[in-house]
Amino acid sequence: MSSFTPALLAELQALVGADQVIHQGETLEQLSKDFYWYSPILKDQLKDKRADAVVRPGSLAELKAVIVACSRAKVSVVPRGGGTGNYGQCIPLYGGVVLDITRLDRILEITADGVIRAEPGVRLIRVETEVRKLGWEMRLLPSTFVKSTFAGFLCGGFGGIGSVTWGTIVTPGNIKSLTLLTCDENPRIIRLEEAECDLALHTYGTTGLVVEIEMRLAPRLNYDQLILSCADWDKLIVWTDACARRPEWRKRLVTALEAPIPSFFKPMQKRFRPGEHVVFLLVDRDQCAEITASAAAAGVDCVYHSPLADPLTPPFITDYTWNHATLWAMKVEPSFTNIQIAFGPNFREQSRLLQQRFPGEIIHHHEWMAARARKVGSSASHYAGEDIVVGAVPLIYFKSRERLQEISDYCREIGIVVDDPHTFALEDGGRIPNLDRKRTLRAEVDPAGLLNPGKMRTAAVNPFAAA
Repeated sequence: MSSFTPALLAELQALVGADQVIHQGETLEQLSKDFYWYSPILKDQLKDKRADAVVRPGSLAELKAVIVACSRAKVSVVPRGGGTGNYGQCIPLYGGVVLDITRLDRILEITADGVIRAEPGVRLIRVETEVRKLGWEMRLLPSTFVKSTFAGFLCGGFGGIGSVTWGTIVTPGNIKSLTLLTCDENPRIIRLEEAECDLALHTYGTTGLVVEIEMRLAPRLNYDQLILSCADWDKLIVWTDACARRPEWRKRLVTALEAPIPSFFKPMQKRFRPGEHVVFLLVDRDQCAEITASAAAAGVDCVYHSPLADPLTPPFITDYTWNHATLWAMKVEPSFTNIQIAFGPNFREQSRLLQQRFPGEIIHHHEWMAARARKVGSSASHYAGEDIVVGAVPLIYFKSRERLQEISDYCREIGIVVDDPHTFALEDGGRIPNLDRKRTLRAEVDPAGLLNPGKMRTAAVNPFAAA
């Protein structure tokens, strides 16, 4: 049970300003939630959870003061960025304070050798816009980059736009350093570098509050947005997989969507052929003619071609990829949910088996990702993904929790890796490397167990567990 008191509320208001502490009304409810309702299971579990207050510090000094106050009061602290996650990562399980970091939004440095150093709350669309002015681009962006914050993506996300070349946030080399603030009465700074950063990536803020990020950038390219269409799913997938694996074609996005998913994208309807499957691509503008000619020769037609504006302005076809595709589908059919999986090398056979085992229940949505990147040719701007993996966020017609578990179990039976988006517990979501070391770091940075309690289920300390 939360120990939040009127005295603590007054103290927090004095520290950051009364207008930066929200403790009632619709805004409190809104900032206590994320997109957890993607999951019918989490929707039921988390619908009544909310903070006692949302606090918006505007500087590192204010953040430290808030942490000191909450630590003394033994009140939980749950960090929040843009709130675009969909596993309940920033939903407080035990009340307390939601720490909105969106005012900590300074870009501190963009180095000549391509590293962005920034505060945690800066919106990623701003980061991308600023680095492009200097000849760079972000290696990775979520499809929600317009709203997502830097730390929110790294602590709650995984992959996205750019993954076909650069892998994911945990791929070695992408994150240069993370600076963490401990949660205790004497907050300390801890710096993680290179491979160590993995200890605080995709951990929902349970292993320390991220206060500064260094991420390596990619050389800027000019992109065109393509949508390709075909009535034959197998034909489309064969060409798309070959496209994703061609190192000489410079790509930022390769997404395949089985019909009827395109029919859910209402703003794009005039671009689609009824009943056909589609591929969304972001590719180097100089290679568009070659890529579309290759597709046409394979019986795959280009139905949409638009330059990606620089500076960034809509429309963005990325608004229909990754987890955004599920959002559009749920607007049409609320019974949809999804699972998150990674196929093996025989992904086409695994896809076929999955639909054969659950006919009419699964609609495919594939995303191509790389394990690493390498330079191609003599140009410093040309990179290609290596060890391409086909990930997926297939739509599921939700019937019951038991049926969803049956689908996940069958995936594992045929060699498909499953990352469960229907749990808020870190350990239950899927592959969690270095879990022992993450628990050790948590114990160091949060000895009283106040940081996002309950999200690391096996943490040694959770003072609220019996509440």
